[in-house]
Amino acid sequence: MLKVLVSTTQTQGKVEGDFCFVPEGEIVGRYGVICDAEREDGKGGCGCGRSFGGFMTLKATTTAMVVERPMTRELWRDLALALHERAGYAKAYGPELMETVLDEMMYFDIDKIAHVPVGTILGRRAFNDALGDAQDELLHRVF
Repeated sequence: MLKVLVSTTQTQGKVEGDFCFVPEGEIVGRYGVICDAEREDGKGGCGCGRSFGGFMTLKATTTAMVVERPMTRELWRDLALALHERAGYAKAYGPELMETVLDEMMYFDIDKIAHVPVGTILGRRAFNDALGDAQDELLHRVF
């Protein structure tokens, strides 16, 4: 069993600007580029820095729940790579950068939630400080 993030609507609307276009229960992650317009307080930009992306639908949500799924880290990584290939990111990134992106996803979406209790609902705040370095933090929203 592996702890992963899935889309949830349980706390949608508790934070101003919440949105969910991902079906309930779909695996989500923090893939994608963070634009320079995203602000640390989450009150700017297009929403790319406060959302998780669906692995199957490639749509976005601002809420994710920690659940356990019968999968391995390797399978999760394969799914993450497949979504980047479908979205066209893998080709644009190239093999070396794609590996770095997958490593970062594993760190944030698997390693950082390993200690978080199942059922916890998380949000995300990420911003690009306009220097090309994205800052990212998972926020516990409901325990």
